[in-house]
Amino acid sequence: MRVERIAGAGKGGAGVLTCLKTLGYSAAAKGWQMAYTSDYNPETRGGLVEGTLVVSEGTIDNPVIDSFTAVMAFDLDGYESYGPRILNGGMILWDSSKIFDPPPLNGVISYGIPIFELATQAGAAQVANMAMLGFFNKILDLFTVDELISGMEDYLPVWRHKLLPGNRQVLEGVTAMDLDPYLQAS
Repeated sequence: MRVERIAGAGKGGAGVLTCLKTLGYSAAAKGWQMAYTSDYNPETRGGLVEGTLVVSEGTIDNPVIDSFTAVMAFDLDGYESYGPRILNGGMILWDSSKIFDPPPLNGVISYGIPIFELATQAGAAQVANMAMLGFFNKILDLFTVDELISGMEDYLPVWRHKLLPGNRQVLEGVTAMDLDPYLQAS
């Protein structure tokens, strides 16, 4: 039975919570269980935003987690806060356009991908979080792009559904990329 204990952290406005919610709702749409929590200061854009998510093909015994199988680090604070709590053999995806020379994490599979830079070059800086989500999902091999879009449809308000074709385009583009050049030794 597959269980993933996921964390995401970054600055408010970066789309951390959108990534986690999309994964959670995609899990639910697939018939899996999910437990999601988030912590943020809604009054301040640019403040710390963090969240955790458990997705499981079976019952979730405890939704409160303090160690993780996978982490999305949008910035150095997220990397330093959650990286050391990744279980041996777990994975971290970090944005190397914003995190430079992070400390190594022993026993962790590490991908440093210039996500914001790649999104900016593609003219899609405003949806860099979708690139992060796409890379993260590709590495973990959790859901199809259709399942991710279905998850977004379930929680996004209808007036935001006009963004789904652009999100799909980013997710499909990322899914087609080779990740081997981005694997870091740790």
